Amino acid sequence: MKVLDDATIDEIPSEPEVANLDDLEERVFEGNAEKSKYVREDGTEFNPFEEDWLKDNLDEIDDKLKNRDSSDVPTDSFEEWRKKFLSTSAKPAPSAVQVNYMKYEKVHPHGRILSWMFLKDIHCMAVKREHGIQYFRSLLSILTLPFYDVAALAKLELINQSNYDCAKLFTRKLRTERRSGWKDELYKPQFPMHEQIKYTLDPATKTARYKLVYKPVKVLDKIPLMPMKQEILGSMALWCYDSDTHEAVIVFRNDEENFHILDPMWIVNMFAADIDKLFRHDIFYEDKDAHQALLFQRVAFLFLLLSRDSRWELVV
Repeated sequence: MKVLDDATIDEIPSEPEVANLDDLEERVFEGNAEKSKYVREDGTEFNPFEEDWLKDNLDEIDDKLKNRDSSDVPTDSFEEWRKKFLSTSAKPAPSAVQVNYMKYEKVHPHGRILSWMFLKDIHCMAVKREHGIQYFRSLLSILTLPFYDVAALAKLELINQSNYDCAKLFTRKLRTERRSGWKDELYKPQFPMHEQIKYTLDPATKTARYKLVYKPVKVLDKIPLMPMKQEILGSMALWCYDSDTHEAVIVFRNDEENFHILDPMWIVNMFAADIDKLFRHDIFYEDKDAHQALLFQRVAFLFLLLSRDSRWELVV
């Protein structure tokens, strides 16, 4: 893979992907649907925030956010910063088109893939989706995802800030295999098994109906929480949601390097004063990213409450 560049891979004739799903059969995902837990180094476990829990408490959370004391927060012009940022940044590539298999699933807690990242500090792969993040211990465990998810990952740029060579080669291999039709058995993603649905023999055609069965995806049951630098937001200017990488980006004064947060749960490991600063600064975002962006600020608010109000039972 080291001798193949991106241009060479893009020249490989691409096998057609199934786009017309009108006649798709019933789909079944084996295994339980229990959510993973986050684990600190001291063994403390945290449940990810449930969508239903957020919905039930959203009005109260947003009311407290609206009435918080932010009198000492500088009124930076986000638009001025944005113009400066865009003038020095390359134009982002258009989002990869993903076949919407999700609308054919009876239960789809994760949703469309937004981005993915290699995390050197905890040596994991993270796949960020519309409704949560899946963590994988190894590169190859990514291939336990259904084939259409792996194909979507192959179209997206891997966030690899540590420039880990194996992750680079793995993503290049995925791109090659997607275009060639998954010829290499070692790098073949999960394709479903066909099982006959009982008592579904069509009396007219005398043919049976089948369901597509997927094995459980090998995600981490216990996710190590990302270690976070402490007391780093003293010179914070603002923060915003990046629509391309789907990270919260903290911008500092004096041209310090920006700080990126992929998973809102990482805020758990931040210094209390830093969490308070995130809570008091409005996060900037585009309208289409409102849900994902506000989740970061709501998480900061909730963990701030943990130390002040015992009725917010969020820690397991």
